[in-house]
Amino acid sequence: MWGGRRKGGTGPQRRAAVIGSQGHGKSTLVRALSEVLPREYRQPPQPLGQFVTARGPYQLYDCLDPDDFRSRLAVGAGQLSGSLLVVSAQDGPLPETREYLAAARAAGVARIAVFLGMRDLVDDVDIETIVELEVRELLDEMGYRGDHCPVVHGSALEAMRQGRSRKGRRDVVRLAEALDGHFG
Repeated sequence: MWGGRRKGGTGPQRRAAVIGSQGHGKSTLVRALSEVLPREYRQPPQPLGQFVTARGPYQLYDCLDPDDFRSRLAVGAGQLSGSLLVVSAQDGPLPETREYLAAARAAGVARIAVFLGMRDLVDDVDIETIVELEVRELLDEMGYRGDHCPVVHGSALEAMRQGRSRKGRRDVVRLAEALDGHFG
């Protein structure tokens, strides 16, 4: 909840692979989650790729490309709570997005959450809506129930701008709450 300060939960660690086309902001989002959430929840700093929510700790695996994702799946797919798909609101889903989702489906990853990022680069809210619909349709095509996957719009880069973008930070907090609800 935005504005509410919470201590970290003590539940089991959740592991999520961060997937999406190159240049769509995966690494920036991982950094934002690791740096912004501890400040918002008044917790001690966390190592890159880790954060704690009300439900417990998370470990994120920033996958560089579909081959990196496949190799990570080969050594521990059963350990993933799900995957966090990052899609640029400016570009929408690209062929690489489909490749990631196909690999996730083949490996049995059951849950996908979506961060529709880079919204600060899109001036028209209708474009964001169209991109979200495209993502949900692609999820349906790939065997995921697109209407049941949380989609959070935001800008990880805006969240990183300390003190200057309350909205950006709020988007990252909303994403963490969505992960708790979907991967929980």
